[in-house]
Amino acid sequence: MVTAGIVLAAGDGSRLGGRAKALLPHRGRPLLHSVVDALEQGGCDRTIVVTGAYADEVAAACPPGTTPVYNSRWEIGMSTSLRCGVDAAAGADVIALTVVDFPGINAELVHAILSAHEPGTVTLPVFGERPGHPVVFDLVDAVAAAQQARGDEGARSFLSRNRDRVRQLDCAGLADPGDIDTVGDLHRLD
Repeated sequence: MVTAGIVLAAGDGSRLGGRAKALLPHRGRPLLHSVVDALEQGGCDRTIVVTGAYADEVAAACPPGTTPVYNSRWEIGMSTSLRCGVDAAAGADVIALTVVDFPGINAELVHAILSAHEPGTVTLPVFGERPGHPVVFDLVDAVAAAQQARGDEGARSFLSRNRDRVRQLDCAGLADPGDIDTVGDLHRLD
């Protein structure tokens, strides 16, 4: 079984004042590195980073061995990044999908979700009542989610239509699920 991690990092950070979230400083290096490390140390065999608004800068910041993929349609929303990432993951059996603005991600969380995943299901981490990342799909389901996604919704539509196959995994004690959307969220990088 080959597991590919996909990091969605194509946005322009407009709510953050127009900054590349992937390049925000986190523990002495770009946030992107923390996210990629968590995926790889947690069990992903390869990692794909979907770039867009700050493509050159984010691609240059990708850790060695990471595959940057440029989404030329990033302005349409997360759906196009999901499609780019899933297309680039062809040949994988399992996909672990996450966003780049999740500083709480760690190897223990990724390992727990990958270990709990069962073929034919989608594994969704939940933190209390809040769904989070990474979401784990079989490749066939990731392809279907990417095909169904529109605008800035990502896999939400697929998850809603397939509730009977979504297995929620309580991850409340494994990570802080907060993401970074606005300047007020930057404290999460500490």
